[in-house]
Amino acid sequence: MGMGGGGVAYVDDGPSAMINPAGLSRMRQPSAGLGISAAIESFKDVPDLWWDTNRDGSTDANDPPLVYDTGVDDAIGMHFFFGRHIGEKFGIGIAGYLPVNRLLRLETFEPSLPTYFMYDNRTQRYSLAISVGGRIVKGLHVGVGVDFVPRAKLDILMTADAQFVGDENGENVIGSMIVDVHELSVDLVPGFAPIVGIQLAFGEWTDALDGLVVAGSYRGEVGLPIEVNLDAQVNVEITDVGDLEPFVTALVVDAGLGLYDHFVPRTVTTGVAWKADRWGVYGDVKWTDWSRMVLNVTRLTRAVVEAPLVDVPEDAVHDGNQFEAAFHDTVSARAGVELIAVSKELDTKWKYVKVRVRAGGGYEPTPLGEQGVTSSMIDTDRLYGTVGLGVETMDPLNLINAPVKFDLFGQGHLLTSGALVREATEPTPGYPREGTQIPYGGFIGVFGAQIGFDYH
Repeated sequence: MGMGGGGVAYVDDGPSAMINPAGLSRMRQPSAGLGISAAIESFKDVPDLWWDTNRDGSTDANDPPLVYDTGVDDAIGMHFFFGRHIGEKFGIGIAGYLPVNRLLRLETFEPSLPTYFMYDNRTQRYSLAISVGGRIVKGLHVGVGVDFVPRAKLDILMTADAQFVGDENGENVIGSMIVDVHELSVDLVPGFAPIVGIQLAFGEWTDALDGLVVAGSYRGEVGLPIEVNLDAQVNVEITDVGDLEPFVTALVVDAGLGLYDHFVPRTVTTGVAWKADRWGVYGDVKWTDWSRMVLNVTRLTRAVVEAPLVDVPEDAVHDGNQFEAAFHDTVSARAGVELIAVSKELDTKWKYVKVRVRAGGGYEPTPLGEQGVTSSMIDTDRLYGTVGLGVETMDPLNLINAPVKFDLFGQGHLLTSGALVREATEPTPGYPREGTQIPYGGFIGVFGAQIGFDYH
């Protein structure tokens, strides 16, 4: 992560399971690692917005301004990897990320309010990849793996009994309600995105190109669809209210809600790397298929309302979260370099010490294109730079009799500044109360540490 977070041609250890499984077959000895990282954001503030804050059913000057925070939760998580060679031609690996506050967060957003939708939930779910790699022929390495993502289905069956009774004077109406949830069912079903990778190690064909590797990887599309089925019956009883005769009525609602979260797009990454005794460098170019993106916005998929007093046609119930937004494919780039600054033999139980310095960076364009008047989504191009420092030595406690590695890294992500223009002739929910612009931009800082070791 101190080298820019990429390297499809550079990896040849446990993290290959996530980045490019072909690298697992180039492992020289088993390795494992455990680390922690934290990402802290700072986005530009948005102005006060129009909203039905007094909840009277209309948006007008009587509503206090909506003070809205576009910030997202800090992401603190554990990351880990394990890799091991099998014979001389194969290797297996596991790599993952686990948020410390949760395994998974499912959260939708209101499209008419300004939202940094690309940064809200993506770092708030676990990631787990299991892969295997093999050398097919001399210099040709391939690998396959899966990135696991759960799927969910939620069923709710409930009844609500409401009673309204007038007092003795007939002036006040006292209401009460009993809510009975008969059944609540949640199914989590595993889903996965396939990972396929290839590496061409030219050094296995000729010594003149020792250390040169060209590679490519493909990751399939996956996401977390959530199907919600709601079956609700509302019974209403009215007694001693004015001149109304006592009566009981029932309202039955059978509705379906569609949610989709943690969309992972298809990607194709190509890269080149060169490793020497004291240095290494890589460069990656990645194509991402954002055009098929499904947002984590709750949508009404069906609704049937049965009421004895009124006729509600099925086509008369509409989804209030309609929005228009276009997403396009992106091409991003990243690169990194690693240098052994110190390499020294020690006449102690440490035996030796190596100090590595790392640096990297990249450019990630936004996939968000034009959007309609019903949404205020925010995203922007992102530039980032990374640094890292690693110290390697022999295990001083002699627990594993193998090298131990301590690594620190930091990243700075700059979101380019701009403004989303929202003009309206009357108070419109989600629009600025003063002016016509919603500014965007900001900075994300990431830092962390890791301990790893090689063993026999």
